[in-house]
Amino acid sequence: MGVWRRRGEAASAGLSAALYSVYHGLYSEAVVSSIASAVALAEVGQFKETVQYLQKAAKALYEAAKEVFERVKVSLQRLVELFVETVTRVLAWIDEHKAYLFLMAAVAAGIIALSVALNLWGLVELEKLAHAAVGMPPFVAGLADAGGKAAERFKTLAERYERWRVDEGLIDEVVKVPLRGETPLSSKRPYVAFLKLFEARRDLPPPLVELREALARKDEAERDAAVVAALVLCKTLINNAEAYREWAELYKWARGLVEKQKFSVAAGDIERLRGVHRRLEEVAEEVRRGLNRVLMLYSQSDFYKERPDLLNKLKQLLEVDLGEAEELAEARSDELYGLGGVNIGTKAYAALLSITRGGLYGHAAMLLMAEGALADLVLSAPATAYERAKDIARGRGEAVDPSYSGRRGRTVGQPSWEDRAATALLRYLLGRADEDLKFRRVREGFDVFRTYGGVESYVDTLKIGKSVRSKAAEEELRRFVEEAKKHKPDLSGMDKAPQYLEWLNTDVSFDKGWIVAATADTRQAAWYVGLLGEPESSRSGASVTEEGVKPNVTMYWPREREDQILRESRWLEYLLGWRVESWRELVDAINWRWVLRKVEELAGELKPWIGPERMRDEEREDLMRRMLGELALLAHFAEARRGMDDSRWREERTRGLAKAVETLSRGRIAGEYADRLAQAIIYYAEGRKKYAERRIDELAKELVGVLKEDVNRVKGEVWGVVERVLSGEDLYAYCLARDCADDRIVRKFVAPALELIMLEKALRGEFDIEKALIIFGEMYATAVAGDGTVGSKRVELAVGGELGGGAALLRLAALHMLNQLLPDELRFNVRIYVGEGRYCRIAASGENAARFMRLLAVSAPSSGGEYLSEKFNEFVKAARVEVQLDKDSIRLTDRGRVAADLIISEAGIDVKYTVYLLKDVILLHFASSDRSRVEFAARLLRLAGVSAEVKKVGDRDEWRVEVTTDKLAAGRKELRDVVRKVVEGALEKGWVDEKKTRRWLEKLEEGLTLREGWPKYHVGVARSGSLVVRYHSTNPDNIVREAQRLREVGLVEGVHFSVKMPEGGEKGYVSILRMGLERAAWLSVHGEGEQREPAAEFVGYILQRAREEGEEVYEKAKEIVEEGRSRGSLTLKGFEKEVEVDGRKHAVKVINGGAEFKRGRDGKKLLRIRITAEVDSVRREYAITFGRYGEDNAAMGFAYASVDAPGGREADAERFSALVEALTGKRPRVYCMKDGRIKMECYKEHLDGFARFAELADAIEKWLEETSR
Repeated sequence: MGVWRRRGEAASAGLSAALYSVYHGLYSEAVVSSIASAVALAEVGQFKETVQYLQKAAKALYEAAKEVFERVKVSLQRLVELFVETVTRVLAWIDEHKAYLFLMAAVAAGIIALSVALNLWGLVELEKLAHAAVGMPPFVAGLADAGGKAAERFKTLAERYERWRVDEGLIDEVVKVPLRGETPLSSKRPYVAFLKLFEARRDLPPPLVELREALARKDEAERDAAVVAALVLCKTLINNAEAYREWAELYKWARGLVEKQKFSVAAGDIERLRGVHRRLEEVAEEVRRGLNRVLMLYSQSDFYKERPDLLNKLKQLLEVDLGEAEELAEARSDELYGLGGVNIGTKAYAALLSITRGGLYGHAAMLLMAEGALADLVLSAPATAYERAKDIARGRGEAVDPSYSGRRGRTVGQPSWEDRAATALLRYLLGRADEDLKFRRVREGFDVFRTYGGVESYVDTLKIGKSVRSKAAEEELRRFVEEAKKHKPDLSGMDKAPQYLEWLNTDVSFDKGWIVAATADTRQAAWYVGLLGEPESSRSGASVTEEGVKPNVTMYWPREREDQILRESRWLEYLLGWRVESWRELVDAINWRWVLRKVEELAGELKPWIGPERMRDEEREDLMRRMLGELALLAHFAEARRGMDDSRWREERTRGLAKAVETLSRGRIAGEYADRLAQAIIYYAEGRKKYAERRIDELAKELVGVLKEDVNRVKGEVWGVVERVLSGEDLYAYCLARDCADDRIVRKFVAPALELIMLEKALRGEFDIEKALIIFGEMYATAVAGDGTVGSKRVELAVGGELGGGAALLRLAALHMLNQLLPDELRFNVRIYVGEGRYCRIAASGENAARFMRLLAVSAPSSGGEYLSEKFNEFVKAARVEVQLDKDSIRLTDRGRVAADLIISEAGIDVKYTVYLLKDVILLHFASSDRSRVEFAARLLRLAGVSAEVKKVGDRDEWRVEVTTDKLAAGRKELRDVVRKVVEGALEKGWVDEKKTRRWLEKLEEGLTLREGWPKYHVGVARSGSLVVRYHSTNPDNIVREAQRLREVGLVEGVHFSVKMPEGGEKGYVSILRMGLERAAWLSVHGEGEQREPAAEFVGYILQRAREEGEEVYEKAKEIVEEGRSRGSLTLKGFEKEVEVDGRKHAVKVINGGAEFKRGRDGKKLLRIRITAEVDSVRREYAITFGRYGEDNAAMGFAYASVDAPGGREADAERFSALVEALTGKRPRVYCMKDGRIKMECYKEHLDGFARFAELADAIEKWLEETSR
């Protein structure tokens, strides 16, 4: 009982806290004992007994303190509900499924209402998401991160842009000047119009004055782009100044709360906080939309039609690169120096985006914008803008990031505990549902309670030290890691090096002596654990998005795990000629000169695939030269470092950089000064900026005496050399400073270099071609799992980072070599698309993607019948496996068994299986000591429609895959046909019993479907009149396969269909719900791309089965299908109709409309439909709010007539009824309330009618899905 008591103490904390104010000390031991016992019963599945026990415990407690409970108006029923809630919450952390079953048992026993149970379950689910919000990484919910100084900056920004307000007409006059027909051509450029604005107005604000001065030395395209970006940014800041002020006030509100010992936060406060946060995120989007709108208008203007060259330059300067914007928004100070190529539009957007993320660039932007220095923001490189912001902050005695300490160890506005607590509170609330909360100070933190129905229940403890932690978030982290451990793939017997090296290209990196991997996907985390073993440590975080809180976890392993993977790799040993013992040995073992030479040989063949088809040859040549130059730098530095440890390599770099410094300074900085400056630059590049700055400044002072020149000139010259080195202007010097042989850069090149070596050996006959194809596919698919996207007709891989162009070119060379190994019908082309800065995309599309997917479908990593990533499910659709019987292979073995050889092939790779006809079953068998080969054989079988799993043979180093009759009968027709030929051949030879073979042949025939690919569904009408669509099978693999097929159609389990697995010999089923058939019908008409065809096929098949079952069944199915197809087929805007209500005709004309989600007071998600319409020439906005109510979770909508409407409430209700009937075909119910109000009610049939309109369909569909049970 001791273990249960300890668990019970933690478990009952919620209930004890909830009742604490009722009767302190009376029941604490009783509660602990009761809850511990109840949890013990529930965890072993005795739910009925658990419910009975809780009833007795609650009653005993109530009787013991009846007077107290009655005085505070807590009934016995409410006490029972609290007991149930506590046990449910504890079970949810132990076993979510058991928690739900216990809750339903409580409902079945009648001790709580179903509505109460469902509300509770919804809160448990929401709470689990919310808990993950604490412990976020630095850039999440960033507005809350920087404390009181940041709040002051928000307030200052708002005040200044309110003071600097400029008439929007003046801004539009400049920005839209190319569109004016009467303006002379010479004046149609934004920059010229901007100068004329200054001639006409002398009262323009500082941001525009500074911009004019900064543009004097720029070319015409950059001037125009800077004017457009700065004016759009200025206009956005002026229009949204109030939002920045409101955030500053919210911080002040939070700061005031945390100074108290107790305080409350209402659901409305959380909703307001999230609303302001969302508004500030939308400010950044407003800039992006504004820039896009300008470019669209310019593309339609006569001026730019005559100057397409100028328009193209403007697009290059103003089009926002979202990937680069994200990177810039979240960049650390040292990373800003590698983002010098970001264009003007991206910098403007990223500045406001970074503010909402709490990024360093956002802090710098706040300082610059408040000083009116928009010119610095849009024209300067991010690192330069940061340095100028640093000067502003230094002048105020602050740091750019107000939460950091200042230079030389001085504390600059170091945040107090209250500052950090206010920050923590805001971040915590941003991640919670809208609910009433109470906080009580406990040492350095707060206990958090939810208040509901007058009673408090404990939910969490917020600990505020150097970092912010939450008890619940820690538990969520533990559960995430445990889930990953539980589902880790068994990779024993497999060479892990190919996959591991590709992960280093994407989501796995190094941090000193640690391997670091981050993910929000438990499947990916499980794969990490399968590769690297259990992590030594983990930390959790979360992202607050529009969809809610997205938890993520970072795991750490010692580098020794990597050494073991490399040491045990036979693949590496074969490729390189010897065994490598560590990462550094592996890098040194690669002949980088050969790699570079090989790519140079292929350059002419690779060049056509660089850039879009429309790119000019000279541009393509420039890109090729740049990318080849980056690869050459990597090769040079990797070769130069061979055999050196870190300290010796650092000395070599310093010597090389000292020579570069001497050259860049034209010999003015030489000797020991060049050495010292080189050392300081390396420190700066490593992130030790304060230390480096001090050394550089000291060196500059010494040089003043040596050169005998003005101090400012010498200092400017020294810092000019530093900036030239770190800006990447001289790539060789940049690589010396940044260390281009460092692991963080080289890791991007190792995997593709090894692929190139392997494919070259395969072409020369020194490596098995089929094995090379499989390994390459395994590696490339792993890279796609991390940094790629897969669509129905596209496979794309992002390659970036420092020297990213070189890494992308190396990838392209490996893909070119791969093509030389593939049969002609499978060869494909890819293209490299180069973005601004350091990122490239390697993409295969259309038929090229389909051919590439065929290889990836059979080679992508899988274990236990499941791919590494859900992205890979797209590969399956492209696969075209061929099945054939090896001629004359039907034979009798030495043991007298009938055997035959069956060959399955795809992507130019064959696997030969053995089919045995045993006493009672048909057995298909494949075995090998090479587990990778057996996994490949299993994948081919799955692509042929057969569920197959790899198993180890005893304690031997051997693996096998075997499937028997039932699974074979569930496979594709071509597979069944070949197996049938084996049976029939054996029968002809008299080797098998005719009666037995008849049964086998019947089983194989049962796999035949009415429509190829679809098994036999039952379609009928239940007694209730509802349509029943259901597939039954005793084979669990068939059920799993059918569920997966429905997911691929676009249906969601639990929303559109339900699944019951077979148990104890009983049949399982897949049941299509009404909403599922409606959704499939909608997808068959409105689905994207290839989604339509399988959906249309499925709907056609169900209608065919319904017709076979009779007219009643067919009409019912047809009604649902037609209703689904009609969703989104109409538009609200411009809709007109005349309807009759109570004998009077009404003319309805809709202006526009839409739908939005909101939270009710009980936390439930509501759907609010707004429609602006004229009914009988009376125009107003009508709104109706839908929610889920009652034990049957019915969808109901409510609206009230307006007393202020023309004609009063009665006339308004009649017009509302006319509008609803016109749009849905059904009139709402109208009730007169006792207080004089008139209420209108709508139901599911009205929602179905509203869903026919495109503006409402998606929101209605989403709301119905998310609120269904």
